Amino acid sequence: MNIKSLLLGSAAAMIAVSGARAADAIVIAEPEPVEYVRVCDVYGTGYFYIPGTETCLKIGGYFRYEVRNIAYDTAEDENEGYTTRARFAPTFTVKSETELGTLTGYARAYFQYDSLIGDGSSNTTVIDHMQISLATANGTFLVGKGDNPYQRFLDYGGPTIRDGEYGAESSTEISYTFTGGNGFSAIIAAVDNDSDYAVGGPSTSEWETNFEGGVRFTQAWGWVGAMAAYDGVAENWGATAAVGFKIPNTAVELTLRGFYADDTDTEGFYSLRDNGDQYGPFELAEWSILGGASVALTEKVGLAGTFQWFDTDEYFAAVGLPISPVAGLSITPEVSYTSRSEDFQGILRFQRSF
Repeated sequence: MNIKSLLLGSAAAMIAVSGARAADAIVIAEPEPVEYVRVCDVYGTGYFYIPGTETCLKIGGYFRYEVRNIAYDTAEDENEGYTTRARFAPTFTVKSETELGTLTGYARAYFQYDSLIGDGSSNTTVIDHMQISLATANGTFLVGKGDNPYQRFLDYGGPTIRDGEYGAESSTEISYTFTGGNGFSAIIAAVDNDSDYAVGGPSTSEWETNFEGGVRFTQAWGWVGAMAAYDGVAENWGATAAVGFKIPNTAVELTLRGFYADDTDTEGFYSLRDNGDQYGPFELAEWSILGGASVALTEKVGLAGTFQWFDTDEYFAAVGLPISPVAGLSITPEVSYTSRSEDFQGILRFQRSF
């Protein structure tokens, strides 16, 4: 055997061994691509795209702890003492663009613990907002549950935690809000009346309809508006007109509101209790005027006040001192007084929003 034959044989053997080893080699699969969450800045801060979709989601809410001094009298006895409340309220907002406009879903639930005067404690889970809306070029169609238009369309009551008495209810609704040019808007709504005030009985499961409608005009100086509403159960109606404005070159904001309820014999959705609250003795008022004022004393401390007069010659007043020591945290001590019961009530609220 010559050297050439030996070299050729060795090469053939090496190729055979290499081929056998190649047949047994482990093939490592390529990693699948990861789809990272993308920021959605179309609707403002806090939104992100749900992976695999063009739908934007925002998660928010707050944590709240309160201590309250409650004082009120009933026909049976006097009630006075301290209560505490702990609440977690997450919110979820979903938005996407459609051929008709912006489609939105909004929900807020809360999980709440309350200590009660003389009755131990309670734990509550509530969905207080669940709304679907479609915003077109001219207005917004909305269905769902939340604060009724009679209170929210004109920015509720005063700037304090206890903000007065003005027909504030949470209910389901079908509504349409027209948005015109130059700051004009109008709303019309059919609202579910699930509190049967007229017969004084428990809530019913039947749809009883209230009708609410109003107009509003908003400019750089502030806004002015009016609302009217009909209670389909109590068969009475209420109306309100309000104006809000900012004093130029200051941090002062003022509001003035007038309320009317046509029936002082039957309590309904839009009646005016002259104690400014759900507790204690009251009479139904026909007329009421509510004023509110707020001012930013510093970047971290504010001052807010609410005063409401009723034509029964009773009044309600509240003063609060909202403090924001750091971003996302507010601490608000507040004291209020009701002339009918001659009682002071205090609230100390801690809230961490996100």
